[in-house]
Amino acid sequence: MTARPPQTPTLRRKEVSMSEHLPPPQPGPEGVNSYGTDDPEEQAQIEAARTAAAEERRANRAKLERYVSYGLNEEDAQGLIEHEQMLKDRRDAVAAGQLEQGEADKRIRPRIYVRSLVDHTEGHDIGDWIDASRDLEDIQRDVQSILSRSLHAHWTGEPAEEWAIHDQDGFGSLTLHEYESLDVVCALGKGIAEHGLPFAAWAEINDATDIYTLNRFEAAYFGAYDSREAYAEHVFEEMEGEKELEALPDWVRDVVRVDYERMTHEMETSGEVRFVDHPGGVWAFNGRV
Repeated sequence: MTARPPQTPTLRRKEVSMSEHLPPPQPGPEGVNSYGTDDPEEQAQIEAARTAAAEERRANRAKLERYVSYGLNEEDAQGLIEHEQMLKDRRDAVAAGQLEQGEADKRIRPRIYVRSLVDHTEGHDIGDWIDASRDLEDIQRDVQSILSRSLHAHWTGEPAEEWAIHDQDGFGSLTLHEYESLDVVCALGKGIAEHGLPFAAWAEINDATDIYTLNRFEAAYFGAYDSREAYAEHVFEEMEGEKELEALPDWVRDVVRVDYERMTHEMETSGEVRFVDHPGGVWAFNGRV
């Protein structure tokens, strides 16, 4: 009888499901839903944000289809929409005072937002911010650059020639006209960049479109003071008024008081001095210049 060789036992692999390795799912907190919160007020805010985002997507899609129908390819049309949104976000940030200013440059940088008028009337935001503190030729070049990007000109072959100022930044309380001359914008921008907001105040109390008047700022500006009375005290000191008081007899000096409020009233009513109020005090200007 022939002996059989020993047989190697067959190893069977145990089929193990992933569920045997992973812990069972944990139930979420009660009341939490797709909003991630059970607070009704927060849910309302989230729902409003979702609705706004959906509306923006629909509007952008409609705009994309319109641009494509005008002859742009889809990629260029999408790029134009993103560019318009970037400009809008930047304008909103400027209006809200959220733009950060570099530590290396704390000067005021007056700017204007210029749009192509023909495109604006057709519903397209073809425009950009322009630094108004540079030379006139540079500002004019930037305006022409904006007009050269006109969609109307691209579609019709007719050049875009008209533009308008639709926003401004860094001009203080001075309001520019929509069709302000660029040489006036340049004079204002350079003056504010060099002298700060007192220059804008000087322009505002005079004819801001008169470049000759704007150029007289340095001769007219007396300085910044905490109040009108503080300026009167400064004038009194400059005139060495204290010495005059000391020359008086003691019994007279004891009853003499300098009425600084009356001094400033007389200065203003006579036209000798003009004051402009601002949050930190007043700016004083020579009223005869």
